[in-house]
Amino acid sequence: MRSSKRALLRGVAGLTGTVALAACGQAGGSSAPAALPTFAPGSYMAKIVQRGKLVAGVKQDQPLFGYLNPRTNQLEGFDVDIVKEIAKALFNDASPSRLELKPVTSASRIPLLQEGGIDIIAATMTITDERKQQIDFSDVYYLAGQSLLVKKDSPTTKIQDLDKADKTVCSATGSTSEQNITKFAPNAQKVLFAGYADCVTALQQGRADGVSTDDIILAGFAAQDPTLKLVGGQFTTEPYGLGINKSSTGFLEFVNSTLRTMKTNGRWKAIYNQWLSSIGPAPEPPK
Repeated sequence: MRSSKRALLRGVAGLTGTVALAACGQAGGSSAPAALPTFAPGSYMAKIVQRGKLVAGVKQDQPLFGYLNPRTNQLEGFDVDIVKEIAKALFNDASPSRLELKPVTSASRIPLLQEGGIDIIAATMTITDERKQQIDFSDVYYLAGQSLLVKKDSPTTKIQDLDKADKTVCSATGSTSEQNITKFAPNAQKVLFAGYADCVTALQQGRADGVSTDDIILAGFAAQDPTLKLVGGQFTTEPYGLGINKSSTGFLEFVNSTLRTMKTNGRWKAIYNQWLSSIGPAPEPPK
């Protein structure tokens, strides 16, 4: 009993010393890194923390959301900043070294997640029942809608105007946008590429009559090229979710908790204003 009591006192003394040192560090302006959060052994968060970084799959060809800035050679955008917040919450540290960004396409993102090449997908991905069979999704973090991009001098005003055998609509392979073109313009010829930047090039060169995907993606391209315009409004609803492997124990709950915090403390709106203010004032965060 006496031995146990001495051990307990040593433990308390050690804890007191640790707190005292932390207090001294704060008082002296120490720049020592913050302590890493503690996660349950076996949880996916513990695995990520042990590795030392979060690995996220993002687009690199979608202005405003996931774009490789040619001036800085850095990936940037709304999706990128969302996963930066996830990494910061995991490590209590906003250092760039805590996050690795891997470029993905619409077709590659789910296989790469399932194979363990990335921890999370932040790539303008619509939550669908079919995809829910393959991966888990976070709460909705952005609500988009499919639209149509055409040349400014085009007479086209809506997707149905291209529902003809001699018209071509471009989209990305493996996207919900590709499937929706079949629904709304079944007679049009589909031109498919891995990414939307190639579709925009095809439109600019006259090899496609329109590009169809989510309005916010198209708005980014239209902002870069004044010869293009969006038409037809939203003809679908596209709720974006962060993709998470079904075997990632506890990670879905952690990500959702982080998103809820961002939506209530103003961080979500700050990220919106950073990247999307050109399309209008920040709405209320999606529920």
